[in-house]
Amino acid sequence: MATWCNARLVVAGRTADVARLRRLAQARPSSVFRPDMLVGEAQELFSELATRLGPDLLEKRYMFQGCSDEGIEHFQNLSRSCPCLRFVLVYGWDNHSYGSHFICGGRAHSYPVSDRLVEKVMVKHGVDDNPNDEWPYEPEIDAEEELMDLAEAHWQKSLLTLRESRYPR
Repeated sequence: MATWCNARLVVAGRTADVARLRRLAQARPSSVFRPDMLVGEAQELFSELATRLGPDLLEKRYMFQGCSDEGIEHFQNLSRSCPCLRFVLVYGWDNHSYGSHFICGGRAHSYPVSDRLVEKVMVKHGVDDNPNDEWPYEPEIDAEEELMDLAEAHWQKSLLTLRESRYPR
């Protein structure tokens, strides 16, 4: 039986570079995402509207599910072919393992959410009150979303401090 991971990919860079990747992902999604990421276990790949990070800087988010891993190696390879872009890959596993990776030029830096923080957020949302392990269970969904947001926020300063001059033209 396959294990599935909920994931989100945040792509940041110069407006033209992010737009180029967005157009590629729209026209040929399999050139940006693996087949399992396109279909997922319970949801297909989807994206949000791009948002501004600053002058000539844009951010685009994609949500998907990955089978057996969150896709770190896949996106490291993608980042080698898109050196002007920065990627934040956020993941959440059913075993309450959460974290994120900052990927640039084929290199990745990882941030695992601590067990203590996971437990704190789960208790805050009352996840322990699900004795029959029912799914979908709203408090667990809310807790997972908060933990993934925290994992993403770890790299937000890195994305916000990027200046246009740091991107090769």
